[in-house]
Amino acid sequence: MTNDRRHTTPARRADVPSADGRVPLLELDREFRHAIPREERELAERILTVPCLRAESDGAIVGAARRGRRPAGVVLGGAIISDVTLADRVSAQLLGPGDVMMPGKASEPLLPYRSRWTATSGTVLALLDDRFTRAARRWPRLTDVIRDRLATQLDAAAVRMAIMSLPRVEQRILALFWQLAERWGTVRRDGVIVRLALTHTFIGRLIAARRPTVSLALVELSDREHLMRLPTGEWRLRNASRTELQREIADPRSDMRDLRAVERRVA
Repeated sequence: MTNDRRHTTPARRADVPSADGRVPLLELDREFRHAIPREERELAERILTVPCLRAESDGAIVGAARRGRRPAGVVLGGAIISDVTLADRVSAQLLGPGDVMMPGKASEPLLPYRSRWTATSGTVLALLDDRFTRAARRWPRLTDVIRDRLATQLDAAAVRMAIMSLPRVEQRILALFWQLAERWGTVRRDGVIVRLALTHTFIGRLIAARRPTVSLALVELSDREHLMRLPTGEWRLRNASRTELQREIADPRSDMRDLRAVERRVA
């Protein structure tokens, strides 16, 4: 478990845009660099400088693509949130360093919904503009990198869909945090620290639950010392919580036992 994907190098300051608002993609993302034959990397480094957008505060991104254009982007640092709203229900997706952002095409869907992309403060996004498209024609493995990452993101989204189908909100929250720990987790003696300051509302959007229900479930998990919020806003997962979660999922009867226990406490 690490804080960021290994193919990004967020510690470098090359993610600070130049005067023309561009960053050297191959210096910031090792997988793109390795997609170029060694003897052509010097040429590719000169070609593959791409536009960079930076979020100075939550939700606000400095810089923009040309009007009417929606190029893909690669997250270099921070996090981007994708929200889809249908009626009064909101589903969210969280993108981190190395993930590919692919805004959908503007269209009129038969099922009306709204989509929105927002960024946390300090997020840096590299746009894959026409210069990248032309470079990918010369070096097709650049496209392979994008395809492989989108496949990984699709797998993660499928896992989260399964998480959302778990019967109890406490189970959904624990499963979600263990999934997030694969990307943002740091192992310590007292458990796994998930370095994300997630609000109760946003957790609910990730697992298809209302905020009041999420808040009650978090109190229950904290009382059992399975998941606790730290003063920094980060979260600590107790190692034993994963074993207990797996046991509960494997034994549907545990849901009925827990329900009876709640009924006894209420009575």
